[in-house]
Amino acid sequence: MDISASQVKELRERTGAGILDCKNALVEAKGDTEQAVTILREKGLAKAAKKAGRVASEGAVLIRMDGDKKALMLELNCETDFVAKNDGFRELSKTMLDYFDRHGKEEGTLVDMQEKFYDAEIERLTTGAVAKIGENIRPRRFIRYAVKENGFIHSYVHMGGRIGVLVEIAATDAAVLAKPEVREMADDVAMHIAAMNPVCVVPEEFPASLIESEKAIYRVQVLEMGKPENMVDKIVEGKLRKFISESTLVNQTFVKDQELTVGAYVKQVAKKTGAELKVVRFVRFELGEGVEKENKDFASEVQSQIGK
Repeated sequence: MDISASQVKELRERTGAGILDCKNALVEAKGDTEQAVTILREKGLAKAAKKAGRVASEGAVLIRMDGDKKALMLELNCETDFVAKNDGFRELSKTMLDYFDRHGKEEGTLVDMQEKFYDAEIERLTTGAVAKIGENIRPRRFIRYAVKENGFIHSYVHMGGRIGVLVEIAATDAAVLAKPEVREMADDVAMHIAAMNPVCVVPEEFPASLIESEKAIYRVQVLEMGKPENMVDKIVEGKLRKFISESTLVNQTFVKDQELTVGAYVKQVAKKTGAELKVVRFVRFELGEGVEKENKDFASEVQSQIGK
């Protein structure tokens, strides 16, 4: 089948593999880019697996805090960074935060709006903004957190709204939650999450579907290494344990102190306060994560307009 140069270019940018390897993978995958990524990973040709997908759209990750007990995080997408910085987009951002704050009742559940607007009012607001601003705009997803007396929510926004994090911290003694070292710990953990993108807090929470997909990839890799069949499962299990450990928050090496894991850092702070501290949950949004954006050549775009 015919594979375009743009398809090869996109796959090469995502994986770092050679041009010929990318083309062969696309042919094998019958033009399916995601399948081609998997094929390259299985063959050990991809230099970096970008599980979350390329950041390929503009806009902002927005956070609204209600004290430290309630929080709302929203990703609002647009086509260009220029529009993301204009007054119309900022006004729409505030309006949508206000609306989801009042009407978004889901708690702790990621609400995805890529395929369907949240409701008729959000559709109306979005359509009106598109007509006024002149660029495609889409509220992509939001999540709400609410906690009780023995916990608090900390928020962190990185790179001017390109990454947002909410993290819930709890303690056996609510009195310690206001201590400066606990608040500093929450900020450190949130910054770590922004930087290292863990999958979950503890290994027990690791998604079964992700484990199975990684296991299948590791198995193909080990078989292609020529290892004996009776050793394959043991090697795969070792690789899987390492992957889970490195992708779990409490087991990750703490970015601010390479001598500690995040879990050890939390325990260190807990010991100072005299109460047990726990990272209950977190959520991380990265702008445009997993959304493919059309990359147009400017000269070709102008020529196409002239030719109409």
